[in-house]
Amino acid sequence: MTLLIATFLTVFLLAFQQQNVVHGHYALAAITSFLIATAQFAMIRGVSTGEPWEFVWMGLGGACGVTLSMAAHRKFIKRKAHDR
Repeated sequence: MTLLIATFLTVFLLAFQQQNVVHGHYALAAITSFLIATAQFAMIRGVSTGEPWEFVWMGLGGACGVTLSMAAHRKFIKRKAHDR
């Protein structure tokens, strides 16, 4: 379960970061970079102590992370642009 959560967060943040960079959101990109480092640390620690079959959790976490990140960024940025 740790690998699912850590991979979810890593992929979610990486996808969110990509959108920040593409759209020129400098402050969000800086904050997200720190969070990515934290999530990757947890993921690497989980992989180093995990079982070989736990790639299934990582795949599931990554798939959910990327799709939810795309939706969250679109909603967050749309709301932010609408508030201006």
